[in-house]
Amino acid sequence: MQKAEPHFRTDRDLMQRSPRAPGLSSSAATLAGPDMRAVDGASQTALEKSRPPRRNSTRRKVRIRRWGIWIIGGAVAVSAFALVLWLTGPVSAPLNPAITILAKATVSDATSLMAAVQTAGLRGTPNVRGAIEEIKRLDNERVAIKGWAADAAASASSLAIVAFAGGNHVLTTATNGARADIAQMLGLADASAANISFQGAFACKTAEKIVVIAVTSARTYSQFRSLVCP
Repeated sequence: MQKAEPHFRTDRDLMQRSPRAPGLSSSAATLAGPDMRAVDGASQTALEKSRPPRRNSTRRKVRIRRWGIWIIGGAVAVSAFALVLWLTGPVSAPLNPAITILAKATVSDATSLMAAVQTAGLRGTPNVRGAIEEIKRLDNERVAIKGWAADAAASASSLAIVAFAGGNHVLTTATNGARADIAQMLGLADASAANISFQGAFACKTAEKIVVIAVTSARTYSQFRSLVCP
């Protein structure tokens, strides 16, 4: 009589008969299925978070571009404003140390003018001719002056026009406007007509005496006829 073998499988039998995927350890097998997918999903989420958002980057570029346009536009506007001021501003007198000395002097009559020009190292000359053609009041404080001056000895050079009112220095400007009629009258070359006329404005009280002189770069001068503020 044969002995009946038990039908219960031992742990050893289960281990021998249970197929195991090659290359996987028991701990690796526990990561199969949903758990492994969960890890992959977390990695994908972390990767997506690490990527910079394209929409925010685009908005940043747009803002930078707008700021650049505003800055360039502002620079152009400031440059244009400065150009207008340069074109419409008063004309600078020729660089001459004598002008600086005159500007510090008190000139109210012929005597004080003679002292001032001697201190500045100037000498009178008949070659400088000119005239004040107009003087009018602009408001309660200022008047406008307009005229011409030319140096027959150096007709192409610009002259400095220095004015005093009530004894005080009130204006220094330069001849720079064209006057073909004056150049023809004085027998000057056509190129000389470009630096003959002048104009300016300064503070002056009614009935104050005005003394105006024209100064050349050669340190010579000539005085205009005396005037009073209107």
